[in-house]
Amino acid sequence: MLTSTNLSTLQALSWGSEDKGDAVPQPITIVFTDLEGFTRFTSDHGDEAAIALISAHHRVTGPIIRSRGGHIVKRLGDGLLLSFPEPEVAVLAAIELLDTAPDPLRLRAGLHVGQAVVTRDDVFGNVVNVAARVTEHAKGGRALASLEVRDAVGDLPGVRFGRPRRVRLKGVEPMSVCPVAAK
Repeated sequence: MLTSTNLSTLQALSWGSEDKGDAVPQPITIVFTDLEGFTRFTSDHGDEAAIALISAHHRVTGPIIRSRGGHIVKRLGDGLLLSFPEPEVAVLAAIELLDTAPDPLRLRAGLHVGQAVVTRDDVFGNVVNVAARVTEHAKGGRALASLEVRDAVGDLPGVRFGRPRRVRLKGVEPMSVCPVAAK
């Protein structure tokens, strides 16, 4: 049963621990962000400076995410787990978010589209795991999208998808990803 829903055992166990209401699998686009250099920044400047930097960053990113119809699912230290109802708006948000990185850090983002179980306060499924792994391959200042995102978006004005490359993602079958940027 877990295989057919793409849930890990831990996800399935935690799913039953809170009221999920009418949670059912639905199409969704997931974006992960990460601030490259945050660990070094914290080491060099201390925890208080790091907290202030993250707080300022969240004040800038929140309006962008909401303006594109997105939802902040979780704050993950210096990163965010975001969900969007459509891949087009997720791509546009990811590109816009690249410019929000506080100096001297650089933001990187990874995107994937698929089915996920969405609850009031979380999202579960293979699409989340793949998006996280795609993000790990992105360099600071760049967004990477799975080919599924590129194919779902098609020709989007103002957006350019770069040449795809095959990558090995931890715990996931090898797949192709491509850079995505503003034209």
